[in-house]
Amino acid sequence: MTGTSAPRNKTGKPAGDDPELIALGSQLAQRRRDLGRLQQDVATEAGVSRSTLHTIEHGGTGVRWEKVAAVAQALRLKMTFADTSDRSEKR
Repeated sequence: MTGTSAPRNKTGKPAGDDPELIALGSQLAQRRRDLGRLQQDVATEAGVSRSTLHTIEHGGTGVRWEKVAAVAQALRLKMTFADTSDRSEKR
């Protein structure tokens, strides 16, 4: 038996109650699984602990933004922000 395994396609209970953080974490977790990468591998590349990555993936609070950005970079993603204001209000 080898020491490697494939990522499980398993969702867990959200660690927080902020819908945006939960959605962000879910997207990062799905990207990791789509790439076939384990949490430990991504965490090591990003320079964070596996438990921090787990917290991010489950929408937990209290994680420094630079750690979230490092995880995104390890997953070959770029963080961007979108204006969600109603454009008709700006007239």
